[in-house]
Parts: sequence; structure tokens; C-alpha cells
Amino acid sequence: MTLYQRTVSVVFLLALGSSPTFGDEYLRGQDFTENIKSGGEGPRMMVLPQGNFVLGGGRAGPDGAGVVTIDYPLAMSVTEITRGQYRQFLTASRSGALKSFPEGGDDLPVTGVNWDDADAYATWLSRETGHYYRLPSSSEWEYAARAGSSKLYSWGDDAGEKRANCMDCGVTYEGEVAPVASFKANDWGLYDMHGNVWEWTKDCIDANSAPPANGMPQLFGDCDLRELRGGSAQSDAWSIRAAARASALRKTHLGDVGFRVAREIRE
Repeated sequence: MTLYQRTVSVVFLLALGSSPTFGDEYLRGQDFTENIKSGGEGPRMMVLPQGNFVLGGGRAGPDGAGVVTIDYPLAMSVTEITRGQYRQFLTASRSGALKSFPEGGDDLPVTGVNWDDADAYATWLSRETGHYYRLPSSSEWEYAARAGSSKLYSWGDDAGEKRANCMDCGVTYEGEVAPVASFKANDWGLYDMHGNVWEWTKDCIDANSAPPANGMPQLFGDCDLRELRGGSAQSDAWSIRAAARASALRKTHLGDVGFRVAREIRE
């Protein structure tokens, strides 16, 4: 317990009940950070409730692919990984991964990282904390973005204004990234699941099969292509809905692509 500084969030402890589906060590709706061996703390993580959802929100079309069940303890980073957090990784690991990125404050999401850079951060975080961090699967990502909703967005079917950072979301960023957590969190306490930056997921692209029904990453198909989720500040409102997806070559550095991390809770 000494590794963790924890604060219990009531975001959905009240909504879903106080009895966790796995031990008292990690309660759903609880957020935590972990100490890093080389100094400092890792990203703030939120424990998600277990459950199932209909991929694509149950709507007809290519976004939908049946029921996915998340029946294992899982936490997701509350925000996209920031430039400050990624710089900490570069300084500590001296891994030769991305050596620089655009100027900006440490609270901006890191962008310009390719899939391998993002995966290297998660691997480093696992080594530094002794726990398994990785990029989220595409299904885990959508589950977290929806936060229990089957609507186009976590808040409903209308994009509205000033709910997210996108080109026609009524914000003043004009296609530029915003500091993380500039907009209201979803009902599970996660920020910027819609817009701001596209986010790498663990999944390979396979047009001939549905994602695994157990929510785990799809690690077969064309693994030179990886799935992106969430849309960005340069996207229209349709492209930031919870079911929206895109893909990019894993070696590609894109100015509106970043990532967040997941942690499997195996204790």
C-alpha cells in the first residue's frame, strides 16, 4: 500500500453500488497513481466497472460488432499522456524513442508519437512500477469512452457546444490541442475521450473479423496498421463519436495523434 497515493472518487461508486466485483484493494471508481522507480509518479489511473456493452452502440453499420464483455479488473489513465509525462519517460529511459516533440506546456497531450513510441512508454511504465501497463484495446477504449452510454457521445446524441475539442464543437482552439482535462469528464471520470487527439490502441487491423468478444486487444491481422480512437481537435463532430475509428501505420508520426494507457489489475 505504500506505493499508492489514492483518493476514492464517488463518480460511480454511488451510481453502481459500493460492493466491488474484485477485492477491496482496488475499488471501481477509485483513482490512483503509482510511484516510478526512477522518481516521480505515473499517470493518474481510474478503475473501471466491469460489465458489457454493444460495440458501436448497437447501431447498424461498420461500427457495430456485437456484445463485448469486460469482466476483468481494468484501470484507464484519466487523461491522455501529457508532454510532461512523456518527457519523464525519455529522460529516464534514454531509449532513443522520440527525442523531441512540438513546443508547448507539460499539460498538453503528447503528439507526434508513433505506435511504437506509445507502446515503449507503456513498457517502461510497467518496468518502473512492477505492474502491467499497455495501450488499451479498441474495445476497452470504447467501453471507457461510453461510460455506460449507448449514445453517439457519452453525454448523448447531440455533440452540442463546448463539450469537447473538435472543429465544429463551438470551441476556440481552432484545430489546436487543448491542455488535458480542459473539458468536463465523462461519467466514469475520464477526460478527452472525445476529440483533442486521436489515440493509439493496441489493436491490429483485420477487416475480416470482429474484435474479440472478451474485450482484449486484437493481435492478429495487419499489425503494421494500428487502430486509432477518439478523433482530434482537427476532426468534425461526427469523427469524435464513441464508435468512430481510424487507422494509421504504426511507424507514422502524426501531429494530432497521442495515446493513453490501460493497466490490468492482476493482484
